[in-house]
Amino acid sequence: MGRLCAIFWVALLFPMSQFAQCPDVPISPQNVCDAAGFNFNDLEAFATDNGDGIRWYLNSMGGTPIPGTQLVQPGTYYADNDSGDCAMRPSLTVTFTVPPTGQTLDGIFCSNENPTVQTYIDEVLANNIPMGGNVEIYEDFGLSMQVMPGTALVGNDNYFIVFSDGTCRSQIETGSSAVFQSPAAPTPPATQEFCSDTNPTVADLDPGTTDNFNWYEALDSSNEPIPPALSPTEALVDGMTYYVQTDNFFCDSDIASVVVQIDDPRDPGTDGAVEYCEDGIPATDIDLFSLLMGTPESGGTWTGPLPTSNGDQGTVNLSGQMVGTYTFTYTLIGMGGCPDATSNVIIDIVPILSSGTVAATNPASFCESQAPAAFDLFSLLDNEDTGGVWTMGTASTDPVVPSTVDLSGLTPGTYDYTYFQNLNPNPCPEESTSVQVVILADPNAGTAVPTEFCENDLAANSPYDLFNSLDGSQDNNMGVWTDAMNNPIPNTVDITGFTVAGSPYSFTYTVDNGSCTDMETITIEVLPAPESGNYVGTPFQVCEDQAAANSPYDLFNLLDGTQDTNGTW
Repeated sequence: MGRLCAIFWVALLFPMSQFAQCPDVPISPQNVCDAAGFNFNDLEAFATDNGDGIRWYLNSMGGTPIPGTQLVQPGTYYADNDSGDCAMRPSLTVTFTVPPTGQTLDGIFCSNENPTVQTYIDEVLANNIPMGGNVEIYEDFGLSMQVMPGTALVGNDNYFIVFSDGTCRSQIETGSSAVFQSPAAPTPPATQEFCSDTNPTVADLDPGTTDNFNWYEALDSSNEPIPPALSPTEALVDGMTYYVQTDNFFCDSDIASVVVQIDDPRDPGTDGAVEYCEDGIPATDIDLFSLLMGTPESGGTWTGPLPTSNGDQGTVNLSGQMVGTYTFTYTLIGMGGCPDATSNVIIDIVPILSSGTVAATNPASFCESQAPAAFDLFSLLDNEDTGGVWTMGTASTDPVVPSTVDLSGLTPGTYDYTYFQNLNPNPCPEESTSVQVVILADPNAGTAVPTEFCENDLAANSPYDLFNSLDGSQDNNMGVWTDAMNNPIPNTVDITGFTVAGSPYSFTYTVDNGSCTDMETITIEVLPAPESGNYVGTPFQVCEDQAAANSPYDLFNLLDGTQDTNGTW
């Protein structure tokens, strides 16, 4: 019995000694007021070391111990001894009076904002500061080098940050600031002037920079532009202030402002013109201003090839001036953004042009069939000036034709063509010269009629009138007959000497109307006289009963054989 008790006592003592080496966690959860820099070594204050040390784990079993210098974050952790062989790890839940922000505490700034640590606090940290509390920013993990709010931010900086509610402090959090170089501010002309007739838009503004930029119509209370940016096609408004800002991926430049002034252009009127004939130049002065069209403003100045007087009236004297064009320019000095405005008065002193005189070649005559398709009317004039107008007729209102005309389609007749100079609105007196083109009917020598005579009929038909060998369609019988040797002959010809051997005989009839000639050749053919032969003088007799035996009977038996055989019985 005593031995059993001893064994039982030993059994009870063994497990008690084993558990005695594991730490205890008397109270959980634990709330930490001053969490700044609180690490797992500090967490041992909430556990009891039973002789084998304290190590903290994230898991109730297994895993690796958490380094003692690691900062503690709110959560549940498990205590074990240094050997990590506790059968059951007690847990400890840790909370912070000032909890972690759970935010990324990084800030990006632009150099033209002149940012300070206070800027970083205001823009990044302020929303995480507990009500009535504050924030501390340090350069080192040990929280020994606090950064003052007025410190300027330059480049990149890393911070160790502790939030406080006035009594308790948060765990250390990390943050950073980065300062990017801002683009240079635009330097546009402060006042930009435009002319209303150009319909200026935002695209016409000078931004004063070659970088990317935007124009805005207004700024907010922080002197920042109010979106959206203006469209380049937006019409500018006189007297309005526009704001331009250069931008890049991160930073925008400072704002530059431009005041727009839109001016109206001066009105110099519209161009005027006047013409004088060289023999009609005014002897007295003329005022150029009165020659301008529209409603020109006064107060301008005149320039031109001749001196003027009376200021904007532009009084000038043209006496003695030669033929030519004289251009005078009226100029009004532009106002603001509008350029100088100009208009012109053009004075032409016009020469008296001659329509020439009729040339010896006038009139020009052509037979209808030979009228040219391109005839130069100037060939019928002498000493004419160029630049005039040809008409078909004798009046300037007649149809205008080119100087080279087509005569090929004209019918016989006389056609007038007139060359005009100084036609209205020319200031010089009108001149004209008329010429003529005569289209003659083509002459007709008639058409030959075939003519034949038997040689035994020549005497009876001699003398022979050659006109009898024409069909009568000839113009007249006043032309000229020629023989085959082209010798002129009368129209009556002795044909008694014509022979069959010399046949045919040719004669040509020629008609000439003074411009054109037509010829027709006739021929006279002499045919051999026919021969019927001579009766032999002996009649053919046959008895009645022999008539059938002698039939048919050849009548040529009763002729002497001198006959032609192509006759008829």
